[in-house]
Amino acid sequence: MRIPIRIVRRLRWLGFTLALISVFLLTTFKINYIQATGWGLSALSCSIWVIDSYRSKHKPRMCMEIMYLICGIWGIINWL
Repeated sequence: MRIPIRIVRRLRWLGFTLALISVFLLTTFKINYIQATGWGLSALSCSIWVIDSYRSKHKPRMCMEIMYLICGIWGIINWL
């Protein structure tokens, strides 16, 4: 089943918006649960980009986003 291009574009914008929010949370607050939330949003954003790069068959970008996803999960564990 093919996902319509308009939904894919919205997912890309959602991933971008989540990345911006996570950067804001990670650079502004030093409270543990807010840092963990920022890392969680970062991991969610990376997972959206992993799916997008897998669908577009762009392996180097997919590997890079998987690495960022692993770092995001590590950040959640580190701040909890």
